Amino acid sequence: MNTYKRKWHSFYTGHLEESVHAVFGYVERIIVGTLVVSAGTHISTNEPAIMLFGYLRHGLVGRGIELFGIVLLALNFLDGLYRLSKSEWHTVLQIVMAVCYVALSVRLVQLILAFRGE
Repeated sequence: MNTYKRKWHSFYTGHLEESVHAVFGYVERIIVGTLVVSAGTHISTNEPAIMLFGYLRHGLVGRGIELFGIVLLALNFLDGLYRLSKSEWHTVLQIVMAVCYVALSVRLVQLILAFRGE
């Protein structure tokens, strides 16, 4: 039993550990970016009961927050593309992964807005 465990740990640390950490890091940044975008969308569509910075309009602040979230998502996407371009994977697989990233980001924004309850 110890030999299987030792073999698994050596395989994991040699082949999978770095990839798993990278994938979870990207997912974490996707979630943060989509939360920022959905918070900006929520502020710009609904007039909250709080005053934001005195005279600033809620729509303007909401659009700025949305833009900041979109920039975060774009930077994460570009970082992922740069790291994929350095890998030895086939170009079609890289394109499929990029399309999945964009689709996942859009769907997460939709889900977060739906869970907020309109």
